[in-house]
Amino acid sequence: MKSATMITHGLWNRNFCLLALANVCLYASVYMLFPVLHRWIQAALDCDGLQAALITSVFGVAPFLSGPFNAYLIDRFKRKHVCVYSILALAAITMFYSYVSDGRWMAFWLILQGAMFGTALMSMGSTLVIDVTPSHHRDRANACFTWAGVAGMLAGIVLGINGGLPFVVSSEGEFMFSACLALVSVLLVSAVQVCFRAPLDVPLLSFDRFLLFRTFLPGLNMMAVPVMLGFLLGTVGYGYSRFYLYMGAGFFVFLLASRFIVRKAGGRLLNGAGLLLMLAAVGVLGFPDLGHRVFGCAGALAGLGLGLSLCQFLRMMILLPLHCERGTGYHTFQLFWGAGVTVGYLLCQWEVRTTAGNPFATAFAIGAAGLALYQLCTHRYYMKKLQETDII
Repeated sequence: MKSATMITHGLWNRNFCLLALANVCLYASVYMLFPVLHRWIQAALDCDGLQAALITSVFGVAPFLSGPFNAYLIDRFKRKHVCVYSILALAAITMFYSYVSDGRWMAFWLILQGAMFGTALMSMGSTLVIDVTPSHHRDRANACFTWAGVAGMLAGIVLGINGGLPFVVSSEGEFMFSACLALVSVLLVSAVQVCFRAPLDVPLLSFDRFLLFRTFLPGLNMMAVPVMLGFLLGTVGYGYSRFYLYMGAGFFVFLLASRFIVRKAGGRLLNGAGLLLMLAAVGVLGFPDLGHRVFGCAGALAGLGLGLSLCQFLRMMILLPLHCERGTGYHTFQLFWGAGVTVGYLLCQWEVRTTAGNPFATAFAIGAAGLALYQLCTHRYYMKKLQETDII
């Protein structure tokens, strides 16, 4: 058996690269389902857009239902097996959707699949990534793993809007393609080598590897970013996949400049610039009859702003945890991110179909409130908690 030092040498070791690629595939598989399921539910269950969004939104709540069991699962069973089996269950449920013809059953399977997604995120991002990374690289590992998830999310949205690949001509094929992406993730995780850890005697229910209350204020503030993204998914959605390609380009620019930006910019400036760029993008999209260039510019601004703002929030969520709380803090970040996208998507569908308001105006207001909360309260809370940690 290879030693732990051989397995975890450096950041971009074989195991970490496999997990990052697995995260891309997993996020692409899941976020592809947002537009695909929305179309399917409307057609198969004879629902309007709001009803379809209500059914789909239970997916974002489900990871909170399985969260109390997280610590028990990864300490009672092999961590890699927990990850692999949860993604396998997620893929199996995806292939089952084309046979569902009742809204209550659809909601049930979405809850089950969301719970499996939450378990997969916890076991992969909050456990396996930490296991295969040297301690002095773990901050960067969490950041790089998160960027892989964002890339997978944007790719999944594009695939879902376009119905998969050109040769996928039916909803059944779209579900199959999503399941195949999840299976690729399974293969990648299966190839990861991790050290054996003896099982511990932990309680069945706990907040460990689930929610870290110390990070709640930054986590709730961070939700302004995915809520705005959820609004974009509900408005700049079907038929406009090119917007997310521009958004991916803006995010790629952030990745290229991230090391320099993070080193030079303080937290207030980093987060403020990111949210202002996203607000600018949403504000531009609120005007009808956009030209192609302006539309593309809005997407690029949104992608760049997403990276800048998320970078600071992520840094807070992984630096605030105390000793042995990193995995819990990171999983809290992942849960709040998914919940934010779902809330934004649902609010957008509700506003479009029940009021005469402008969803872009609502998204702008939420983003502005998030910016004000960070500048006036959250950053001060963050610095105070860091000082208390240094004293301890």
